[in-house]
Parts: sequence; C-alpha cells; structure tokens
Amino acid sequence: MSLNRELPALAAEIEQEQANNHFENTQFAINTKMASANYQTIVAIDHTGLIIASSHSSSVGLSYLGLDLGLDLPIPKEIFEQMQSAEYATLRFNEQRYFFDAYHPLPQHNKSNGLLYVRYSIALEVQNLVDLALSKSALIALSLLSLLLFVALFVYFFIHKPINHLIDIGQHLQQLQLSYRVNIRGQGELKLLADSFNKMADSLEEKIASQKAAEQLALSKHNLLESIFKALPDLFFVIDEKGKVIEFHSGNDNALFSNQKDLIGCTITELLPESASRHIKRAIFDTKTSEQLVCVEYPLTVNKQSNFFEARISRMPLTDNIVIVVRDITQRKRQEEMIFHHAFFDTLTNLPNRFLVMERLTQQIKEAIRSKTLIAVMFIDLDDFKKVNDSLGHEIGDKLLIASAKRLQNTLRLEDTVARLGGDEFVILLGNLRDPLDVQPIAANIVRKFHTPLKIDKREFSISLSLGVALYPHDGDTPSELLRKADSAMYHSKQQGRNTFSFFTEQMSQDLTRRLQLEEHLRHALRLGEFEVHYQPQFNIVTNELIGAEALLRWHNSSLGNVPPSEFIPLAESNGEIVEIGRFVLKTAIEQAKEWFNKLNRPFKIAVNLSPRQFKDHNLINDIKHYIEQANIPASLLELEITEGVLLSGDECVKTALKSLHQLGLVISMDDFGTGYSSLNYLRQYPFDILKIDQSFVCDLLKSQEASELVKSIITMSHSLGLKVVAEGIETLAQLKTLEQYQCDIGQGFLLGKPMPSKDFENWIGLPHLE
Repeated sequence: MSLNRELPALAAEIEQEQANNHFENTQFAINTKMASANYQTIVAIDHTGLIIASSHSSSVGLSYLGLDLGLDLPIPKEIFEQMQSAEYATLRFNEQRYFFDAYHPLPQHNKSNGLLYVRYSIALEVQNLVDLALSKSALIALSLLSLLLFVALFVYFFIHKPINHLIDIGQHLQQLQLSYRVNIRGQGELKLLADSFNKMADSLEEKIASQKAAEQLALSKHNLLESIFKALPDLFFVIDEKGKVIEFHSGNDNALFSNQKDLIGCTITELLPESASRHIKRAIFDTKTSEQLVCVEYPLTVNKQSNFFEARISRMPLTDNIVIVVRDITQRKRQEEMIFHHAFFDTLTNLPNRFLVMERLTQQIKEAIRSKTLIAVMFIDLDDFKKVNDSLGHEIGDKLLIASAKRLQNTLRLEDTVARLGGDEFVILLGNLRDPLDVQPIAANIVRKFHTPLKIDKREFSISLSLGVALYPHDGDTPSELLRKADSAMYHSKQQGRNTFSFFTEQMSQDLTRRLQLEEHLRHALRLGEFEVHYQPQFNIVTNELIGAEALLRWHNSSLGNVPPSEFIPLAESNGEIVEIGRFVLKTAIEQAKEWFNKLNRPFKIAVNLSPRQFKDHNLINDIKHYIEQANIPASLLELEITEGVLLSGDECVKTALKSLHQLGLVISMDDFGTGYSSLNYLRQYPFDILKIDQSFVCDLLKSQEASELVKSIITMSHSLGLKVVAEGIETLAQLKTLEQYQCDIGQGFLLGKPMPSKDFENWIGLPHLE
C-alpha cells in the first residue's frame, strides 16, 4: 500500500525541513501530497500539541492544549487524544467512510516526538469498484474480495503480527525472562523498534548480571566482615554525631560488660565511666578537625580489676557517623610493664639495672645544675663473692646478692637509688648534697653495715665490700665518666686491702688511663709478636740437678715498655684475651720442650700455668693433645700448674678434664698452695702429682717459726700422699739449706736462676745453638 511507504517518507521529509527551519517547505510538502485525491487531511503537530503544518492552512498555529478548543481544528479532539495514547505507528480503517486514519511519530531535534496525522481516503476507489461491480458484479466482487484480503493480510503480517510479537516479548522481558528476543525481518519502523527492544534486553541482561555480581560481591564482603568481626577480639561501634550507638559488632560476647541488645541506642556517656568517656569525647572532637585515625587508651575497672582499653576512632566518609573500635589491651599492658621491668630492673634483686641507673643519673645531673647541688656516685663490689658463689653454688650466691641488696636499701634514704650492674657490682646514687663531706659518713656506714654477717638459710656469711666514690661536678659531668671514676675508686679500695671506701683522685685517673692503655695494646700484642716466653730453671734440691723449667710469659711493648705480668695477666683474664695467649704459651713451651729434649737427650720438663678462664675453654684438652702429638714428645715433659681458682667451682667437668689430662701422661701440679682457700680436700679429689709451696711461705721461712713449721708440715703431708713438693721464691742459700733439711724435692727461685729467654737459658746451661 502506498500509504505504508509514503507516510514514513513524509514524516522523514517533515523532520528534515523542520530541522533546517524551512517551515514553508513543510507546508509545501503537505500540499504536494494533498494533490493526490486520496489524501483528505494531513496535519503535523509538534510535541507541545501545536499544529506546525496542515492541509487546512487556516489551522496552522492552533494548539490542542486547551487554548484553542473552541476553534475549528482539522482533527477532532478525541482523535488527537487517541493519537497521543498511541505508542507506535498506527493505521485505522474506517469501513463506513472508506478511509485510513494513520498516526506516525514525528521525530523532532532534541525534543519529544510530535505526531503526523494522515487521513487517506479510498472512497473513490471503492466507489469505482462498486460501480464496476454493478456492471461487472462478479469481477468487482472478486476484486473487492482480493483488496480486502490484501488489506487484511497486510495489516496482519506487517502490523498486527509484529506488534503482537513485540507485546509478547515485552511481557517476557517484564518478567525478567531476558533470554527472549524480538525477531522481525525487514527494514521498517517495526524492525527498528524490534532492534531497540533487543538492545534494551541486552542492556537489561548486562545490568542485571552486573547487579547480581555486585550483590554477590557485597554479600561476600559482608560475610568476610562478619568473619573478621567474629575472629577479632575487638568491639566495633558506629555512633551518630550525638554519640548514640546505631550499630554494634562483637566477635566475643563475653568481652561485653552489658547485654548487646542494650547497647543500641545508648550513648558513650552511658556506656563508659566519666574518665573513659572524657578521653573518647576528646578523641571524637579531634576527628572533626582531622580525617586521620585517632587512638586513645583509657583504664576501666571491671569486677574490681583494673583493665586497659584502646579505642581507635575515625569518621566515616560522606557521613557524620563515627566508627569506634575498642580492644582490651590489659594483657599487652601487663607485658609492656613486664618488658619495661626486665629492661630496666635486675630480675634477681628487683633493683634498677645499668640502663635505668644511667637514666636516673642523667636526670639527677640536670636537677643538680638547676639546684646547684652535688651528686655522689658510689660503686660497690662484694669482696670474695666469686669464691663463695663458686664454692657454695649459685643458689646461695643469689640469695647472698638479694640479702646484700636489701641491706643496701635499708641503709639509705628512700630518694636514693640502689642499682645492680651485674654480678656482685652495685651502684648507689646520692642526690641533693650540699657538701662533699656529707658523703664520708654515709660511705663509712655502708661499709660498717656489712661487718654484720648476712643470714642465709640459717647460716651466717661474713662478707665485706669495697666502695668507690665519685662526685658531681668535681670528678665529672657525664654519667659514664662518673661511673667510670667511681669504678676506679672502688678498684683502689680493693688494692688497699678491701673492706673500705675510697674517693676518686687524679692518681686513680692516671691508674685508669694506664689500665685503658694496657687494654688497648693487649688486644694487638699477640698479633704483633710482643709476647715472649721466659724460662726459670727448676733443680732437684738433693742432687742439685737441673730437671726442668717453668714457662713464664713476658710482654714488651714499644710504647709501654716492659709490662710486668702482675699488670697484664689479670687484665687478660678479665677480658678473655688469656685464652689465645694461653694457647701461644702452651704451643711455644711444648715446642721448646721438644728442642731441649733432643739436645739434652734426657727428659726435661717444662711447667705451664693454666688460668681459671683458660680452663673453661672447651678446646683446651684437644689443643694440648694436638700440640703434644705434633711435637712427638712424651706427655710427661709437660707440667700443668693449676691454681685454686680453677677448683673453687667444684664442677664435675673440672675433675673430668684434669683426669683426662692426667691420663694423657701430663704432670698436674697445684700452684700457690697455702694461700686463699687452699683445701686438703682438693688433694684428695683431684689427680695432682706435685704441690707448689707459695713463695710467701718460703720468704718467711727463716723469719717466723710458724711459717717454718707450716712448710715442714706441708712437705711431710705431701710426701705421705705421694706428691712431690716444689718450693718457689728461693732467694738465699739459708732458705735452700732449710728446704733441703725438710726434704723438699724441687727448688725454684732467683738464687737458682732467674727467668730467661730460651737462647739465654741455653747459654746459661751450656747448650749449643742451631743456626
């Protein structure tokens, strides 16, 4: 049908002319169409109801929106209303008057669609057909029937069926059955409408799928948050700007101090005590001025127990709500307190340790500067504590330290500080002093207090102390300097015989400087080859035969000169250098024993001292065994001199080590017998071969009857135990004769020979040199 083709074309032409503002061309297009007898009325109406072009020129400019209702409009009002309600292009046939009313959307640029109304009459054709039918009834009837069938088929296939299909698909889409699609072939408006339907369905399907994915993601995140809430020990509050709880989460209801349902609607003030809520209110106020997370800690008493909580507060974006995460940090606080206590307090005595005492001394110096007062730093060392600790065990030693700490605390003022640096060393800080003379009676009182025995496990222990004092600002103005000088003063008290106190002097500073110099050079002495082993001869007193020598270490430094062993041996013992130095002496002595054994062609024993620190070296036995095997000499040519310091610990490993060395064939001797805590029990417990009488007894041999009788008794006792006896420090012929009379086996001293380097020793005994 021409109307089905011409109507969209006319609509498109009007749209084009309207878009180009050619209004007269719009009217011309309508008039051109009206030249056809079939067109009775053509009206173009914009989206506002205004007639923009019409086959009735007098109606152009009239409106259907009420203002012109009384005027003669080209289209009846009821038809216009029907057109407005039509959503698609529509053809309606008036069977009585033989015309089509066609409505077609009229697109307008950037506006809603207008309408194009066409009344297309076929009355003339019908009349002609009727006339023809009258003349040729059969042909007319057939033609009319064909025309009606054509119209019906046209309407059905091209309008009714596609529209019903669209309606059906629309119903499926309305029910969100998005797999349905419109299938209309062709290129007309219905095809365009079908494509729009399909695009809409695709878009809906995508959006719904996206929405479902978003919902699934949101559900997953919700479940994740719920899991996190349950896993965390925290309480999560969301409060509004008035402080009222609007949401709450807790992974552990046991952490609540009231029912969960009672929390919603409560305010922070109602939930927490005034002190805690004040902290949180302040933090909430801080979040108003800063978007950063605010943390606040507050105490809270629960069931008569003091607990600590941490609240993390942040403002939710784009809202006035606030998130508060509360965590019980009581355990952490307890651990922090414990860590702090371990870091700054001695675990045994509960006294401040070195770190805390240095901090307090720093603060006291600042206060002394403001108040112009003095500070006394006292360095204390318990005399002979190590021997008691090693001989009686660490348990008794610990109790002795605790008792000593309590006695020191009870002797001083509450504001004074008593600290333990480690071992048996204590420090006392006395502040707010006006005169240096105020310190002397305090120091004397502390020393005097320790004259009274300490009671430990129903036993009394008499233990004294050595005390050194340094004053601020006279002796130093830094904590480390004051502590160092107080240590020097204490060391001076030790040298003065112990059980006393000393104030720091510049002479002590010189001694301290000397000690520091020795420490510095001692670290490099072995590497620089500054050590040399000297040998002091040992004689059989009865036969006057040279039977061996004692290896004695000497140190010559280019800066310090010859350093006596009494200075560097204790220093090497304290800093651990004695282990490496001892290996050097052992190896050198064994190599020398091999050389002299080969030259003399007879046994020639060399004695080497082992220090307590050296004896703790786990490699000692293996080293000695290796050196002997390397030298390929009898083990009996090496004598090891053990001092009582090695034996005081009473460790089973000491006894085992001595037995192992003895089983190797080495000679074991007890050095310096008669001094310190020398015990006859040592001679029974350990495998000694020789006992060496200390030179202090030999020196007094002719001066004191008691010393003479004691030396005689030691020799007799040793022989009864199967031990040989060596007398050290023989300097006069009378001493030698007396020892010979007492049947002493071996003699050693300046009378018989001084310590000499190996070459001098060989010259002394007349051995040839091998160049």
